[in-house]
Amino acid sequence: MADALLRSLGGSVAMLRMPVAATNAIGEQLGAPTAGFADLPLSPAAFRKVRAPMTDGNQATYELLISASAVEAQLSQLGLSSAEVLFAMGLGITVGKEFFLIEAVSFTSAAGLACMYRVLLRESDTQSY
Repeated sequence: MADALLRSLGGSVAMLRMPVAATNAIGEQLGAPTAGFADLPLSPAAFRKVRAPMTDGNQATYELLISASAVEAQLSQLGLSSAEVLFAMGLGITVGKEFFLIEAVSFTSAAGLACMYRVLLRESDTQSY
């Protein structure tokens, strides 16, 4: 049911940026660590601005609603025990070409099961490429 709701609200794809274990690359052997990242798709999702900044220097807050089935698919693929662990490991979320930092995560449940996750985001100073 949450999947249909999120698809009707735009059904966008958000990408959860996760760190990846470094491989035995030549740079690693020479002492230059290589940072690896993987972007995991979370869809369907709905993205919106929660509030506009009221004063200079305050960043806007955004809300991302994600289907629990998308989160559960990533949990099983990565062998993680909970969504809290997944989002805690995440470095941030990319929506379109913009990168956002995760502020907080909560969920909505029906019949004792999570059906949708609500992720509060804030703008990052770095750009996603």
